[in-house]
Amino acid sequence: MIPVPEIFTTPRLILRRSCLEDAEAIFEYASDPQVIHYMDYRPRTDINDVIKSITNHPLLWNQGKEFIWIITVKPDDRAIGTIACCVEGHMADFGYLLNRKYWGNGYATEAGNTVVDWLMSIPEIYRVWATCDTENLLSARVLEKIGLVREGILRSHTIRPNISPIPRDVFIYAKVR
Repeated sequence: MIPVPEIFTTPRLILRRSCLEDAEAIFEYASDPQVIHYMDYRPRTDINDVIKSITNHPLLWNQGKEFIWIITVKPDDRAIGTIACCVEGHMADFGYLLNRKYWGNGYATEAGNTVVDWLMSIPEIYRVWATCDTENLLSARVLEKIGLVREGILRSHTIRPNISPIPRDVFIYAKVR
């Protein structure tokens, strides 16, 4: 298994593992329909769902299945978003979510650059990829700023329950060696 940093520090952010004290801040953005609009799950309606998720993070981390960091803005230690990645063989995919109070400040790009740079530094990783809904042009722009290249469209790929029960088209982006 690859060594995974528990903390990343950037000029403005700290990415760290979640803890139960983050539940309220995570619930704030995970329950916001505008933030969750393009996600593949519905907004959280019960903080206990967030608590269960936080409790499961160490299990997924230790199994090497999913690595999840909370995004915080220095010097505060309040969760403003989440970024996660999954490593499978020579590839890794990632995704992020940000409290809309913090949209437009470059935080998703800064956090994404950090995780993508780390993934690309691992000799076994040759491809880092992400998808976003074809209507989510702001997220597409973030992926491009991070240095990923749009490879195409995956037709009828992902169900976005906040939009439609019918699978939707997504852009696929990647950075390769």
